[in-house]
Amino acid sequence: MSYNREREEFIANVTRHGLPFHVAQALLRYATTINRLAELACSSEAADRDRIPCPAAAVDLRGRPRKPSGPCICDGSGDDHQDIPRIRLQDWRTEQRAIASVPDGWQVLTSGDPRGYTLHIVPPSYAEQNKGRDRFNLDSIGVPPGPSNLRW
Repeated sequence: MSYNREREEFIANVTRHGLPFHVAQALLRYATTINRLAELACSSEAADRDRIPCPAAAVDLRGRPRKPSGPCICDGSGDDHQDIPRIRLQDWRTEQRAIASVPDGWQVLTSGDPRGYTLHIVPPSYAEQNKGRDRFNLDSIGVPPGPSNLRW
């Protein structure tokens, strides 16, 4: 199916559930960004080599003190923060923008596998059918990403 058709079906579906049109358009942009970052993270060694300190770390890459600029998104715990790929921070920020854009009651889910939808939303009307399910088995609506235009 073409992207344009998927896009139009997505917009029709979510607006029927009560999501504003401008939010649906924003989610399509976020889905494209998250998908492109997932493709780069999976297939580019350079994306893994470009490292920065965890936003919650109190020291920079050279061991100098710094003011923490955000929550911990590394695999460390407590005060033992590790360097992270810059692409992980970009992905986290895009996910936070997607979460902030949806109205109360809507849920945003992401995954790092670019072979499928990397961004899903769960409307409030799905709450009853999702009761008792874990995060990975929720009924949701996949947000189609646009073409990434990455060339290898």
